Amino acid sequence: MSDELRGRGRSASDADDHLAAYLNEHLLASEGGVHAFKAAARTFEGSAHEAALLTLADEIARDRRDLAKLIQQLGFRPKGWKRLFTLVFRAVGSINPINLLRIRRGSMAQFELDFLTGAVRAKRSMWDALLELAEDDPRLDRRFLAALQLRADQQIDELQRINRETVRERFSPRDA
Repeated sequence: MSDELRGRGRSASDADDHLAAYLNEHLLASEGGVHAFKAAARTFEGSAHEAALLTLADEIARDRRDLAKLIQQLGFRPKGWKRLFTLVFRAVGSINPINLLRIRRGSMAQFELDFLTGAVRAKRSMWDALLELAEDDPRLDRRFLAALQLRADQQIDELQRINRETVRERFSPRDA
């Protein structure tokens, strides 16, 4: 147990409980994220951006598997009630609650891209937190986490590229 944990009156097992909960919450959210990216690909179906969004969905699924593997390596297990929420997130993500009608030229498509970018930024923040913890926790592989952090940065860049290339079709006058 580190001096820092002792100084805060927290045991190593309490810290692990908090970390396990945090990682499992991200794992839970990532299930909906995979489906949200697939739904966004349907929003942009037939466009030059459909393939990029499907690739991002595959990468998000890979990130989810990497996070699940990390959770297992740390010896953490998801709580039963969180598994139930995973099923709920899977169902909600598959119907695309952000852009139900999958209208590409409306404000909801913009919100959909904003939401996806925010979700990836939240994941990026998790990798940042884990990299910080890796300085004191030998169970965390800094190279692996840095690679995940870089992947998140690339995903954000791709979403921002899609946004730049499509924002005018949503908000600029048609005759401009």
